Amino acid sequence: MGRYRRTGSVRRPALRPASALPSGPVAKYYLYKLTATAGLTVPVWVLFLRAQHLSYTEIMLLDAIWWVGLTAGEIPTGYVGDRMGWRNSLVVGNALRAAAVVAMGLVSTFAAFAGVYLLWALGSTLMSGSTDAWLYETLERRGDADAFAHCRGRGQSLTLAAGAAAAVLGGYLGTVSFRLPFLVTGVLWAGGAVVLATMPAVAVADDDRLTVLEALPVLRERLLSVELRGVVLWVAVVLAVANATGRLTQPVAVDLGVPSAWLGWLYAGFTVFAAVASDRSAWLRDRFGFDGWLLLGPAVLGGLLAAVWFAPVVALPAFVLVRVVRTPTETLANEYINDRVATAGRATTLSGVSMVNAVVAIPFGVALGAAADLSPSLALAGIGSVLLALVGVVALGGLVTTDAPEPRSAD
Repeated sequence: MGRYRRTGSVRRPALRPASALPSGPVAKYYLYKLTATAGLTVPVWVLFLRAQHLSYTEIMLLDAIWWVGLTAGEIPTGYVGDRMGWRNSLVVGNALRAAAVVAMGLVSTFAAFAGVYLLWALGSTLMSGSTDAWLYETLERRGDADAFAHCRGRGQSLTLAAGAAAAVLGGYLGTVSFRLPFLVTGVLWAGGAVVLATMPAVAVADDDRLTVLEALPVLRERLLSVELRGVVLWVAVVLAVANATGRLTQPVAVDLGVPSAWLGWLYAGFTVFAAVASDRSAWLRDRFGFDGWLLLGPAVLGGLLAAVWFAPVVALPAFVLVRVVRTPTETLANEYINDRVATAGRATTLSGVSMVNAVVAIPFGVALGAAADLSPSLALAGIGSVLLALVGVVALGGLVTTDAPEPRSAD
């Protein structure tokens, strides 16, 4: 048995050297993550929608439609992932997303965009729980489940690194046509579906599968458990703030004098910082503890966003911090949850977590869009102040506590 280091109240084996070569399944997972970026579209997304004469409120309403689609689809598609196999769920989900991003580049009305967002949400729900469930189960079956944060963080960093390069290209493609980055992304994601189809399936025994009648009660019990409910809700709030503020990056940057053609380079810089943070997820867990990071990251982010009201240029480093806080928070939260659920219904539970994220994201996004129609700087400062206040409530009230996972039955 290897050396152990303590993180919060959970003892974990020391990580393997980062230079160690990944196994075949993990290598394919990394290859898929290289294709998973939406970086080509990110520098032009909001500008494209604004060019179709959509207001900020309408743009955030589209995000709300996306989150509603996720909310409605997470439980049934998570259940489908557990039943049809996580790899198959990933292949179908990625193919639907590829179709949606191509359609995104072809339509121009609010109603059509709403339909595209719903299709995209369906594809994403088929992937949200199954991706982490497949990786965790693959690692656990070779006795390496404690490497989940490292592998997921490394995979996310590869997506972000590819996204940095893609953002530069997407910025220049956008100067030709705002629609072009969406069409090229569809081709990239279709290639990702092919990679997913070559990944090994993870067979789940019949007694580790949930029936329809079992899925919802088990999900309710797990999400409302003392060890999960506070963490799941607070992480949902942090991710909601990060996702909503990220939508204002392009218009605020342009208002600050950044040429549209340079947005790709700007996003590339943002993404590099996020990739480093993702790759260091396990280090952040070891350095601050999971519960410590849940307070430190949001507190610094909230303070920097609030400062935008006094110095608008602070928005640029705040947009960097949004990405730096979001990626490791999501990775470490998924590890924490995976440590506390068994094989049976793993994708269903993770999809339930994504559903909570979706429900929480809707009011934050709509409120931020309405405020942005008055002033983007006011919107950023306001949501930063709200986040700071919530950090204080969580810290003083001890609403987020983490502890060691309950022993799981052998798979």
